[in-house]
Amino acid sequence: MLRFDDVSKSYGSRAVLQRRTGRFAPGAYALRGPNGIGKSTLLRVLAGVDEADGGDIVIDGHSLRAQPASAKARLAYAPDECPVYPFVTGRELLAFVAWAKGCAIPDKVTRIVERFGLARHLDTRCGAMSLGTQKKLMLAAAWIGEPAVLLLDEPSNGLDADARAVLADLLAAPRDTSVVFMSTHDKAFADAIGAAEIEFETLTDR
Repeated sequence: MLRFDDVSKSYGSRAVLQRRTGRFAPGAYALRGPNGIGKSTLLRVLAGVDEADGGDIVIDGHSLRAQPASAKARLAYAPDECPVYPFVTGRELLAFVAWAKGCAIPDKVTRIVERFGLARHLDTRCGAMSLGTQKKLMLAAAWIGEPAVLLLDEPSNGLDADARAVLADLLAAPRDTSVVFMSTHDKAFADAIGAAEIEFETLTDR
């Protein structure tokens, strides 16, 4: 469901990704490695937030380079830091994501909002939310459109114990039908969802 071949990315003269390659069937995977090695950059490139300098990325059979709209419709991306507009409410953010995916907000997402305790924050502007609430909102939005690939950057960061348990339960559920590909330093959280550990340095052309 997730495949990338020879993916490279540089910012100016600094090469961050050099010919990274990986193939992942449905399941949960925890990308490990020290800070600054390029994990977040890889996730941004796989999500199409930053364009790769070279290589190909395939999301559920759709090339991100050749079929960007189809590929992005099949993926979800939740960064570690939430890039939301401060004057957008939680409800408006969810509606925008649904519009971008060409679908309605499913009942499953409504239940996730309730489980995260977000219902009372939906009419609050994102700029007035705590960072933890923003994070939970972005994570809830990730399930809009029933993505085949979920790309999550440090998903347990900033979450309280209850929200962390809810997220672990949510991520453990789709392992047979989706790829959960996340960067995390939280080994206990990765273990809780049964994620296979993937060392960043092993993602090389072979």
